[in-house]
Formats: sequence, C-alpha cells, structure tokens
Amino acid sequence: MLKRDKKYLLTLTGLNIIWIFVIFALCAMPSQDIPDPGIDIPHLDKVVHFGMFFIMSLLICYRYERPCLKRIYGIAIGFSFLYGGLIEILQHYFFNRGGDVWDLLADVAGGVAGCLLFPTAKKIEARFLHKKRASSK
Repeated sequence: MLKRDKKYLLTLTGLNIIWIFVIFALCAMPSQDIPDPGIDIPHLDKVVHFGMFFIMSLLICYRYERPCLKRIYGIAIGFSFLYGGLIEILQHYFFNRGGDVWDLLADVAGGVAGCLLFPTAKKIEARFLHKKRASSK
C-alpha cells in the first residue's frame, strides 16, 4: 500500500508541475497567436484564467491533502495569488501582453473555488473508485 501511495503522490506532483507549465505557456503566448474559439462569451479570458487556477488548486489540494487541509487551502490560494501575480507582471513587461488586475482576481477566485469544491471532488472520486472496484469483482 505504501508503494502505491508514493506512486500516487509522484503522479500528482508531476501533474502539478505539468499544469504550472501549461498555465505559463498559455499566458506567455502572444495575443495574436491565441486562437479565436468563435464563441461570444463576455470576458472569456477571465473564465479561462478562473478555470486554469481552479484546476491548479484542485491538484495542489489532492497532492497535499494530509495532514492539515486548512493549511493546504491557504497554500493553494496563496500560490494562486503569487503565481497569477507573477504571470501578470511578466505579461505586462516581457510577453508583449497587457497585465490585468482582473485576470489576477480571476486567478485567485479560481484558486478559492478549487479549494471550496475539493471536498466534493473527493466524494465524486470515492464514488467512482467504489463503482470501479465493485464492477471489477
């Protein structure tokens, strides 16, 4: 069981790192290279920022859920603020894009939402794993 737990944690660590690089790559992309989805949603970029940091927050909570979940929430939200802020600064000064405080707010809101919905995600995961084990018997 311990080896399985270590493998699980290493996988989650890898997913965290990959997702952090995905966020960076998407935010560093020049504005003209971002494909137009053809959907007319007001403030779609804010929705995208929210979603990226929502997923990152869930991954952080999954990786570090023990021993103190409240502390992990603080880490996930704090990281959303710091990483989102860093990206906005880099966009403004280095990536030839506009840094936007509203994007940062969307980043932090996504981080908070990920923490708030983490218990629900764990329940869904537990039900899914229970059904999977029951069907394999």
